[in-house]
Amino acid sequence: MSETDRQLRVLMTIAAGEPPRRITAAAVRRGAVRRRMAASAGAATAAVLAGSIGAAFAVDHGGGPVHRRVNTAHPISVAVPRYYVVRATTSRGEETTVRAVATGAVRARVHCPWPAPNVAPGVVTAADQQTFFLVCQKFARPTEWAPVVESRIYQFRITATGHASRLVLVRGGSLTGLRVRAMAVTHDSSEVAVIVLPGRWQAFQIKIPADVYMINTRTGARTIWHAAKPVPYKTVYYPEDVSLTADGRDLAFLTRPQCFTSKTGPNCTVRGGQQVRVAVPAVGGGQLNNTRVLLPLYSILRLSVASVLDAVLSPDGSTLTIVIGGSLSGRPLPDSVSVLQIPAVGKVRLRTIYRMATGNGYSYVFFSADASSRHFLLGAGDGNGPVSGWINHGRLIQLPPDPATVNSMVW
Repeated sequence: MSETDRQLRVLMTIAAGEPPRRITAAAVRRGAVRRRMAASAGAATAAVLAGSIGAAFAVDHGGGPVHRRVNTAHPISVAVPRYYVVRATTSRGEETTVRAVATGAVRARVHCPWPAPNVAPGVVTAADQQTFFLVCQKFARPTEWAPVVESRIYQFRITATGHASRLVLVRGGSLTGLRVRAMAVTHDSSEVAVIVLPGRWQAFQIKIPADVYMINTRTGARTIWHAAKPVPYKTVYYPEDVSLTADGRDLAFLTRPQCFTSKTGPNCTVRGGQQVRVAVPAVGGGQLNNTRVLLPLYSILRLSVASVLDAVLSPDGSTLTIVIGGSLSGRPLPDSVSVLQIPAVGKVRLRTIYRMATGNGYSYVFFSADASSRHFLLGAGDGNGPVSGWINHGRLIQLPPDPATVNSMVW
């Protein structure tokens, strides 16, 4: 995949207000014509990626912070969650449902309580196995490609029987003129981190800086991590996703450095590749360009052509779970989508959580971890079609609904 294609993929998915995704040939979505005919244009063609990653190796690296073990008054459950929340596109439009992990049965339907026209559900994430946050977005017109007038963040709980409580607007969660791309929440629900873009954004441009807002849900106070402006020849680190440690101290984000040329100037040179950066303290605010590199993935994994698709920091800040698309063999084929874990400090030893061999090309839809970062949900596929479900001891247990309709799953 060329850099231009990669940029278009990222930007098209931003336009739809969804997590980053890469889609294979049309065969991946065969039989899913009903799925967002307009928004489907946002899927970029998956390319054959070549990379070289050893099954397990050690590399010394420095500069990372020494994370303490997080103490919390709310113990984090390590059991497999009983319920998961799904965002899917149906014949009725965008739908958010609560389903039982054991059976896949729908236990509740979650609706935006915003009494206004052109409101649709967006990003959803979990603080723990009972507490969830949902973004509802008001569009200027009845289409996701219209400008976002306002985004609102709501909180709800799932009962022991899988029913959803009334949605409550989060203090400080009304974001006028902003589109939410991704969201993370601390385990006690006190801090929310959201990646935001200008709500008016529509056209396919590459000079769109994304800021990160930190919102205190108890007071409504906000601080902002500002993205650098896309001026010529300046290397910038725009966030692709975001995660928080349980105590809210560390804000981690996956980024791919880029820079922009002028129409009359020479080419712009970027040094280094994908990396995970950390902002400490998360509530401090400041410039994303001034944050510290937690892990230089481009050198640890030698990802000269392959791609890190997602990265999640564990609650105690000690472990990074990443999703990689491409070849693990060092040869162009076969491709795969792999979930790996890496210690965030000390010597790096890769641990494979799951690997899906996809052959020639792959699709990538979503990845999420539970509050303990021990249980994972993945949506991906190959030319035979997409699959989605939870990773259980190296196997993907498929979960309803039809994966061709799923935008994301969280638990």
